[in-house]
Amino acid sequence: MVEVKELNLTEILTALQDFMTSDGSISGEQREFYSVFRQHLNGHVGEFKVEDIENLLISAKHDVPNLPEEEFIKMGEAILNRYRNKNEDALNERIRALAAEEARKRALAEEERLRREEEERLAEEERLAEEERLAEEERLAEEERLAEEARLAEEARIAEEARLAEEARLAEEARLAEEARLAEEERLAEQARLAEEARQAEEARLAEEARLAEEARLAGEARQAEEARLAEEARLAEEARLAEEARLAEEARLAEEARIQAELEAGESAKQAYWDGQDLPGDEAKVVPDLPVDAVPISESGKGRSKLLIMFGTILLLGAGAAAYFVL
Repeated sequence: MVEVKELNLTEILTALQDFMTSDGSISGEQREFYSVFRQHLNGHVGEFKVEDIENLLISAKHDVPNLPEEEFIKMGEAILNRYRNKNEDALNERIRALAAEEARKRALAEEERLRREEEERLAEEERLAEEERLAEEERLAEEERLAEEARLAEEARIAEEARLAEEARLAEEARLAEEARLAEEERLAEQARLAEEARQAEEARLAEEARLAEEARLAGEARQAEEARLAEEARLAEEARLAEEARLAEEARLAEEARIQAELEAGESAKQAYWDGQDLPGDEAKVVPDLPVDAVPISESGKGRSKLLIMFGTILLLGAGAAAYFVL
């Protein structure tokens, strides 16, 4: 086996310098990157493996962000080409070893694939057998379930028919009971209506009788009131007549008294004139005695008796009228 030769610090920097001076000029970014990369290399401890070189290049690139990416890649390629040129035989042998290892791994992988495929086939066959067994069990369970469901459905149907028949019977009984109740209510309502009509008719009859009795009472009272009014009018007319007769009689009496008084005064005046014309001896005045004070003329006495008779008759008529009024 050929030993792999690692690059040293001088070889790495030489490879980088050769790349930067290949076109005859070095840019400022390249100079800065070279200085930073060299510092990272100086700080590294141990051999410079390919992985170490790559990490140091990336660290230097972070410190010099202005360096173009294309130049950075080319700088890395220049260093790695130096590494490949130095380890060409070792790399070829490593490639062959890697190829053999890869072939061995592929063979092992193929054996593993075949083994897994066989296991998967057996597992698949076992799975299919298990699925078939489970499917059979499921089919039998489904058949049993369907049979049980059919039995339960039949029992439910029979129970439903029985329930519906019972409900129909109860509904019919309820309908008949309702019809009987309605008929009874209608009968009672009819009885109540007839009783109410009879009561109202009786009340109307009694009211009519009461109305007629009231009308008769009112008519009797009106008749009695009319009779009383007529009697009162007759009484008042009689009283007015009697009062008028009394007034006329009183006026006649007063006129008669005035006439008598005038006659007396006229006689007295004539008598006085007569005596005044007589010449008595000794020129003595003749004394004529006056009539007594309680003397009443004959004509005036007759008038007084007539007045008394009229007043007595008036009193009798008033008493008769009052008695008739109270009797009515």
